[in-house]
Amino acid sequence: MSSSIPEIVDVVIVGAGPTGLLLACLLSIYGIKFRIIDKSVDHTTQSRALVVHARSLEILDQLGIGNEAVRCGEIAKSFSGFFHGKKRLEVDINILRTRNLTKYPYILILEQSKTEELFEDFLLKRNIQIDRQCELINFNEVCNNNNELIECTIKDYRDNIEGKLIKIRTKYLCGCDGAHSKVRQNLKLSFPGNTYEETLFVIDCHVKFLDQSKNEKIINDVEFNLTKSGICLLFPLKDHENDNRYRVIGTIPHELLKSSKELKFEDIQLCISKHIERKIELYNSLWMSTYRTHHRYVESFSFNNKYFLLGDAAHIHSPVGGQGMNTGLQDAFNLAWKLAFTIQGKAINNNQLLKTYNDERIRVAKDLVNSTDRIFAFMTSSNYIIQFLRLNILPYIYQWIFSPLLNYISFLRDAFFKRISMIGIQYHHSELSITTEDLKKDKIQSGDRIPYVYTHSDNLLSLESTNNNNNDDDDSRIYFHLLVLIDPKRVNSNKLFLFVKFIQDYYSHLIKIHEFQYSEDTKEIFHVFGVNKNSEGAAFLIRPDQYIAYCTKTFDIQHFNTYFSKYFSQRRV
Repeated sequence: MSSSIPEIVDVVIVGAGPTGLLLACLLSIYGIKFRIIDKSVDHTTQSRALVVHARSLEILDQLGIGNEAVRCGEIAKSFSGFFHGKKRLEVDINILRTRNLTKYPYILILEQSKTEELFEDFLLKRNIQIDRQCELINFNEVCNNNNELIECTIKDYRDNIEGKLIKIRTKYLCGCDGAHSKVRQNLKLSFPGNTYEETLFVIDCHVKFLDQSKNEKIINDVEFNLTKSGICLLFPLKDHENDNRYRVIGTIPHELLKSSKELKFEDIQLCISKHIERKIELYNSLWMSTYRTHHRYVESFSFNNKYFLLGDAAHIHSPVGGQGMNTGLQDAFNLAWKLAFTIQGKAINNNQLLKTYNDERIRVAKDLVNSTDRIFAFMTSSNYIIQFLRLNILPYIYQWIFSPLLNYISFLRDAFFKRISMIGIQYHHSELSITTEDLKKDKIQSGDRIPYVYTHSDNLLSLESTNNNNNDDDDSRIYFHLLVLIDPKRVNSNKLFLFVKFIQDYYSHLIKIHEFQYSEDTKEIFHVFGVNKNSEGAAFLIRPDQYIAYCTKTFDIQHFNTYFSKYFSQRRV
């Protein structure tokens, strides 16, 4: 970065946590010129956010690092619940591992330090540097050759501790800078919500389960403990079988909160057995922190379609379900392609396309904040009636109702997994989601995440397309994909031919076409997408972020073009 003449880039990303790093990785695929800055010297060395859900693993798979993430992490094997120190619930997570929902049908325990390292390695391989020890001081809008740009003032501490001021001009500014976001604060956007009364501790340490009869079984569990004193969760970390390393998180016992001294590991160590009413020992603390959690979301995820907030800068909530980091990753996945298409001139209605980022993601944030708020409030309430229900009634509901339903009813099992894994998130109400009347009662709708087809898990949208551009350098990740499913014996071939030819003639720079005819090899694709083999077929337009934008059975050129040309440019071949 030059200190004299301001550098001009397309995007400045503030914050190199998981959300900012993923946004950088995605923009690099599109060839967008950007800068990513962060105050820290290096990526975090602490475990911090641990849970990586299936939807996030699918995103990592798009980068080609999904399997590496799984190798670096620990797949949760079971989930146990202790009430007053007694195990009253055990769920075998393997029952959720159906092949029909996702390539990654499990919960992965992956330390945030490893997640960030994977993203940094991806950027390093593309010769992209993160500007660390650089802090955003301020920003304002300036005119540059009749273009309105955002001028960012950045203090660079890399050469000396006082730092030097540097100017960078950009078209778009993305705040991925956490709950105390400088971008959000400078835009004066409100961050409504509340702070929970409970103070939490989080510790990475070694754990010894002194009840030997349970020790062998417990070591494979993610477990939660509920007592009158509060709640405590334990997550096994990588290779925990060898060194008993766990993440321990819980509410701080009230008697410790009354003390005026700073809480230390030894304080939790001395009271943990009493706190969870079990014989347990914590030792060799690797990292500890205390905090009060919040439930908030910003009034708008974007401002003037130039400034965007992602991750904790836009929404924070209780740690219930481990969905915080995962939601931030999906923010980045949603925004990246829209920014790239706009910058590259592929979008003709820039404001409308970029506006859909806020419209789609703020719904997700509201639902997440509200649902985790209700669960966390129930789990930590000191109200006598709620406490009685939580400790004395809830175990039996889990044991005699919830657990049998999960074991024997696949529909409920799938619904439960879709919820916690975030693969069930949909954008049905988005302006980008259009379903023609003939498909509105079908099981697959526009706005749904593209369903998983286990028989074509790695190549459904990466097979040789029918586009005639013969560009060997095309990266399928930066395109829309039109999935055409037909029965060659019944389809109106002329109508389909004209529909496909129109897209090839006018949108081949944006859309790759994949045509599947019904056969023994492709029948699972037809089944998953709800297309009857005896019908005339259907077409599904898949967005770059793997959500369905448009679906139809009529192959109506005018209807499709009215929709697509509202946002995207035509280019006659």
